[in-house]
Amino acid sequence: MAARIPSVGEVRKRQKSSSESHPGWRVKLVTWYERLIYVAVFGGIAYELASSGLNSAPREGTAWTASTSEWSYSWLSLLVALILAKTVLAFGPIFAGREQTFWILSSPVDRAALLLRRFLVLAALGLLLGAVWPAVVLGVVKYAHEPAVAQFVVSAAFGLSIVSGAVVLQRTRVRAHRVQLWLSGAIAVAVLAQLYGLTAQPAVPSLLAPDAVLAVLLLVAAAVTFAAVRALHHIRRASLSAGAALASVVAVSVSWFELSLLGSIMVERRALLLGRVRSARLRGSGFAVLVWVDLLRILRGRNALLVWAALIPVPMVMALSAAVDFVPAFHLVAAFLATDRLAGGLRFVCRSPAMRRMLGVPVRYLRTVHLVVPGAGAVLWCAVTVPLTPGLTLANGVVSALGAVAVTYRIATRPPLDYAAAAIDFGLFGPTPIGLIVQLSRGPALLLVLAGVQMALI
Repeated sequence: MAARIPSVGEVRKRQKSSSESHPGWRVKLVTWYERLIYVAVFGGIAYELASSGLNSAPREGTAWTASTSEWSYSWLSLLVALILAKTVLAFGPIFAGREQTFWILSSPVDRAALLLRRFLVLAALGLLLGAVWPAVVLGVVKYAHEPAVAQFVVSAAFGLSIVSGAVVLQRTRVRAHRVQLWLSGAIAVAVLAQLYGLTAQPAVPSLLAPDAVLAVLLLVAAAVTFAAVRALHHIRRASLSAGAALASVVAVSVSWFELSLLGSIMVERRALLLGRVRSARLRGSGFAVLVWVDLLRILRGRNALLVWAALIPVPMVMALSAAVDFVPAFHLVAAFLATDRLAGGLRFVCRSPAMRRMLGVPVRYLRTVHLVVPGAGAVLWCAVTVPLTPGLTLANGVVSALGAVAVTYRIATRPPLDYAAAAIDFGLFGPTPIGLIVQLSRGPALLLVLAGVQMALI
């Protein structure tokens, strides 16, 4: 008599019964309540931004022209879609831990049926992000036209296609770093096109897609989704477990407010994906060699330069939006984010005592040397963005460049977090870790002060 193959529900029950922890319904209820609070808070903020922008009349001199808004909305949407695709592919997007991988790959049950719930959740998130994206962007940047239903449908179809396409790629044998390189090149093209649209204001056709084009896009999204469902039958162990480590590190980094863990795992993953690197001969003085090594680290990583360049259109977009009064502050924050992406060497030497002992030079000397590349990047970034951004002066550019370097330095040189810091009970709000908040404010507090200085220079 043939053995009966258990159903998906039975496998899930056995998986839960074999786990060590069994949280009760009260714990689950509290967990879902906390998640709903976060969703309500951030969803309410996004709704207010979108509704206030769509319902209020554009201010004179701040509303986008028709050509600028058409071109910029298209390329900005493509840029965000490519960044979302890179993020999704970094996680798999279908991933599972060791225990879950054992049940998925070793149990006599349909593999696709066990993974279907995960895919449906990801597909729903892609649809939601795609549907919300036009409302938020159109509201914030004071789009020149009223949003149409076709824009929301096309955006939602793109969100679903990104998730489904990532699942299809996860099933294939295409190397992940090759796809990431292609996406990085596409992001560079999107950034250049966005800059061209913001400066030249080219005339483009309307974004309202004809019925035939809209039907084709929906058919493509449906076909990619069907292919992703079929691909669930053939996802291998390596593809399932690759993103589990990254997801665990992200959860730990966010919970413990220590993003250096995430940076370390990303560097390790990038090195494993590359597998090899071309050696370079180091010549010259110690100062020149250390600067050259720091620059090589950025050139080989590429993502840092990509983020640095992708942040260039941010202050220009904000200058043409409803938030024109806050352009200097946005410029400062964007300059800091761009500079921080170039400070990988500074963070490494500050957080690695073994490397400092091996180099055998004073700590202050090492920090000064590794400020050369971030400082040059900050000056170049501000020199490019200040002339192209309406409402910014030379003083704003100087404050942004110096402030970005100063904030980056303070965050990189921050001592390790002391989680045993004192907490004070304020009664209504419960115990508040004042000591931990003070430690985390090293850098952001200076950024807040400099943002006030920028606003005062208007």
